[in-house]
Amino acid sequence: MNEDKKGLIKTLAVVSSLGLSIVLAIAFGVIIGLKLDEWLGTHPWFFFIFLFIGIAAGFRNIYVIASRELRKEEQGEDKRR
Repeated sequence: MNEDKKGLIKTLAVVSSLGLSIVLAIAFGVIIGLKLDEWLGTHPWFFFIFLFIGIAAGFRNIYVIASRELRKEEQGEDKRR
């Protein structure tokens, strides 16, 4: 497999992991919020609180994954020089 195909596959993997991390973080927040609302009878307060926490966690995951990939790319450029 040539370098272009490897780079494309790696990019697709990173993009898909970004999407999954956002969706899963929001889904976990919503599920936890709904269960707490059901348990405590506080509908819709915990739903919205944990929805926003899930959204924030999803964007934090994007930042962490993107910064990790940028560091790997910078280290790869340094090794090639």
